[in-house]
Amino acid sequence: MYYGESGKQITKPVIIKALNKLGDLLKQKNQRLELICCGGIVSVLFHGSRQMTHDVDVLFPNNPSAVKILKELVDQVGAEFGLEHGPRDKWFNDSVSFIGLQSKSNNIVFRHSHLILKAADWHEMLAHKITAFRGPRDKNDAIHFLKEIKPKDKAAIYQKTVKYKPFVPTIADALFEKRFNQLWEEAYGKS
Repeated sequence: MYYGESGKQITKPVIIKALNKLGDLLKQKNQRLELICCGGIVSVLFHGSRQMTHDVDVLFPNNPSAVKILKELVDQVGAEFGLEHGPRDKWFNDSVSFIGLQSKSNNIVFRHSHLILKAADWHEMLAHKITAFRGPRDKNDAIHFLKEIKPKDKAAIYQKTVKYKPFVPTIADALFEKRFNQLWEEAYGKS
């Protein structure tokens, strides 16, 4: 199933093929990129907790010439695979740059000789999912992120997670804590 057939979502097999193609094209341009990613791509490729995502959210490098090449190649792969590409929405984008991801982990989500995607820190991704909380998929993603955090010290995890609470969009501290507690209870039961 391709992008257009899946309700504007990209299936796991298509994501893997598209990322490999992007890596191959980067190799042809003699470019190696290691990018921080977050959101659905982590759930699809790292956890395997779902089979589709809307897009691949990454932070582009702080190098204008590398970004220019990357955007051209993203459009080329998008055209080849029938994925969104062009001046606005892209299947592979830096739309998360406005939230200002602050962290990176050593958790490799995707590896190609010329393209590596590493997940942001679990606490930070958890904070963003708690803030978004758009429905069952965000809750499920958040529970997976929560379960990755060791040790299972609820108070310590909350304190580190709340530090990553985004300014935009904003939610009240009490609502953030309520959602965290709800996720904790679903993951580990009442404490």
